[in-house]
Amino acid sequence: MRTISYSFYKGKRQKENVTVTPQKLTFSDKLTGYGYHLSNDSDAVILCFGGSFYVAYNTVGIFAPCYDVPFLSVDYYGTQDSLGKMNLRSMQASAEDFYDWVKEQYPNRKIIVIGHSYGCGMAAYLASVRRCDQLFLAAGFRDLSDLYNKMVPIFWGPLKVFISDNIDVTSYAAKTTCPVTVIGSEEDKTLGSDLQVMLAESYKTADVQIFPDIDHEHYLTDERVISLIQKAIE
Repeated sequence: MRTISYSFYKGKRQKENVTVTPQKLTFSDKLTGYGYHLSNDSDAVILCFGGSFYVAYNTVGIFAPCYDVPFLSVDYYGTQDSLGKMNLRSMQASAEDFYDWVKEQYPNRKIIVIGHSYGCGMAAYLASVRRCDQLFLAAGFRDLSDLYNKMVPIFWGPLKVFISDNIDVTSYAAKTTCPVTVIGSEEDKTLGSDLQVMLAESYKTADVQIFPDIDHEHYLTDERVISLIQKAIE
């Protein structure tokens, strides 16, 4: 299952239906990603972690035009043009190194972290180990069993131990101090609204926004979600 999950971020994954051309960024000699609106004058910057198939190029090219602030995304070590091997620790290191570069480039900006679907894992992790001003989790999960059981429903209770490199958002939640907003939809057939309520309960306090009609792929381009995020930016 881990191999399948990681494969979504490797190989030729750049989509043709991006609405803008992202600018490639080099965060270190081994870590790359993409950004847009990089020189926009604003009080905030967005760090976005996309879901399966949403490598940094796609995440920025599709979602960034909706937000009038610097919008950046990282390709995990071992994926796309980032060197190394992809595993849980290297994904965490990718998030940390990405944040540190952004903080150096935009030292006085609010840090808004967004995760969508699988990307909620590293978004939640980052907010637990670095100072962030707001965390948005759209169609998130508590740990990888919530995702894997959609494909092979066997990872219940003690059997979770067989999940390699489990991304445990519940444990990250306990260490998170910034405001958190969890976003779900009754129309989402992949990671449903009931799960989003349970995810929110992992945090000490979290705002829960459940919409009736957003498909799994379309949270970050929905005007209502954009409005929520804009309020955090202002």
